[in-house]
Amino acid sequence: MPLVGVFILLTYGGWLNLLPSEGKKYIYLIVLLTTLVLPLAIMPILLRTKVINSYLLTDKNERRIPLLMIALLYLIGAFVLQKVDAPVILSLFLNGSSMVILAVAIFNWRWKISIHMAGIGGITGMVLAISMRWMLNEQLIIAILFLVAGLTGYARLKDDDHTPAQVYVGYLVGLFINFLLIRLI
Repeated sequence: MPLVGVFILLTYGGWLNLLPSEGKKYIYLIVLLTTLVLPLAIMPILLRTKVINSYLLTDKNERRIPLLMIALLYLIGAFVLQKVDAPVILSLFLNGSSMVILAVAIFNWRWKISIHMAGIGGITGMVLAISMRWMLNEQLIIAILFLVAGLTGYARLKDDDHTPAQVYVGYLVGLFINFLLIRLI
């Protein structure tokens, strides 16, 4: 999800689409490594060491360590982006995404909420905050994100992976954390 969010920022984020292509490539590389490649690389290690029983992470107790590791990797990505003087909004978005993952991990101590919905909610919150803060007309992107959120929520319910409350809470956690972080800072 952070890679999708960064794509939206760099493509439809006002002045951000004016960044040089070499800079964009570097940003994509950092985000790809810290939010996709490294998290996927740790999963076989967690499986082999019996920290998790399957890649699906269906048991809420199995989610804790992977979620904490992923949140740490997101923070590392945000730190690297800050160090290379990338636009602040990018590291802010990754920090917000890390906070969303940490919130999901905390919720999962007692109750399994939807990580998928938290991710799409986080992107939606970021786009809403950016469009309000920078006065951009992002109605089409927001409509597409709401459609994707609805389809994702439907799929999570249809597969009996979550209850409606778990889907809604996951979405709202992602939406509010990223919206408030980006809108207020």
